[in-house]
Amino acid sequence: MNSLIQLLHQPVSAYTLAFFRMGLGMLILISTLRFLILGWVDLQYVEPLFHFPYFGLEFLSAPSTPMIYATFGILSISSICVIIGYRFRIMSIFMFLSFTYIELWDIAFYLNHYYAVSLFALILSILPAHVVASLDAKSGRVNNTNTVPFWTHFIVFFQIGIIYVYAGIAKINIDWLYFALPLKIWLPAHTSFPVIGPLLALDFTAYVFAWFGMLYDLFIIAFLIYPKTRYYAFATVVIFHSMTGFLFQIGVFPIVMIFMATLFFEARIHEYIIQLFFVKSSQQVQISKHQLSIYGLCAIGIFMIVQLIVPFRYLLYPGHYQWTEQGYRFGWRVMLTEKSGIAQFSITDKHTGKKGYVNNAEWLTPHQEKQMAFQPDMILAFAHFLHDEYKKRGVQDPIVNVDCWVTMNGRPSARLIDPTVDLSVLHDDFCAKSWISAYPGAMQ
Repeated sequence: MNSLIQLLHQPVSAYTLAFFRMGLGMLILISTLRFLILGWVDLQYVEPLFHFPYFGLEFLSAPSTPMIYATFGILSISSICVIIGYRFRIMSIFMFLSFTYIELWDIAFYLNHYYAVSLFALILSILPAHVVASLDAKSGRVNNTNTVPFWTHFIVFFQIGIIYVYAGIAKINIDWLYFALPLKIWLPAHTSFPVIGPLLALDFTAYVFAWFGMLYDLFIIAFLIYPKTRYYAFATVVIFHSMTGFLFQIGVFPIVMIFMATLFFEARIHEYIIQLFFVKSSQQVQISKHQLSIYGLCAIGIFMIVQLIVPFRYLLYPGHYQWTEQGYRFGWRVMLTEKSGIAQFSITDKHTGKKGYVNNAEWLTPHQEKQMAFQPDMILAFAHFLHDEYKKRGVQDPIVNVDCWVTMNGRPSARLIDPTVDLSVLHDDFCAKSWISAYPGAMQ
């Protein structure tokens, strides 16, 4: 234990943390401004009449329009302050809370990279990333030092490693490696891509992408850590994520991961880049005082254990997690599944027996409807919403059923939900959901 504590307290450059602070703040600021400029705030959060809440966090569903824009305003201001290191501690907390709050408004917009950014923002908020190259250090609010303990770097590298390695582990399955699915479905749609376009129509190319993607995720961290392979590995990171960014609709995830890979560079590179914007101080405290207490060590240990365990919670549920979606989120399962579905809801008056069908588009945007159609917890949430809405319209004790058919990775469509179950009387929880139908085909 003493050896571990000594290792975690070894001095390393504070400029790497400052680089992390500026880069993450810039990524969040650009993403926030993009949402505002492109009108996605209205499209995703203001216009929809219903928002899909996270189980247990229903009270955090999208607020009123003024509160929505106020939250985006707080996120913009706090990210700017984080970049320049002004009142960093409080502003980094605001940045984390506002970004995460926005992501909890509607589960239909869950993405792995949003979850990743929330975790990185949480980590940043506990780090002394403002002790150099910041307005806080320049004004004397914190001691200006060019060293920090190694634990401040380790926790960031650990989280990057979790994302990559767990994404690689998730790809070790029959569909991805043996059938090259869903790549066989996606790649032929990009045959117009310059130079390599015709190759993307070949099954062989899909298998190359599948196996390389699995091996890349599993081992890229090791190559980034090892000095002799670091720059070759970084070139691979840039090429790999640039290509996936062009070929597939995965948002800003490639940019986030390319930036995170730069954190493995030598500190002198981070220092050089930072000094292009901040003048190096002539007075620096050489000894860092940010030692890790026993409570801090326990907190970091708990965080790491949670990150190690949560992605495997799907093992607690019967059936295939890609089909049932139980334990699927927060597991770094990137690009594993191509699913689409059709969910036709019916409302039956329990007393008269009169039955009618629902037009989902009356309440949902196309994106919400698309995501809801193959995710059982979203289907259940919408069923409860429909029960309450139709009760207001005079239907007595509405019975809500759904006939939902889903296709996964090119397989024939199959019924996802038992159509005889009244969803309005069910309640979401962490237990296995018996009303989700088992997939009739072979899935490994």
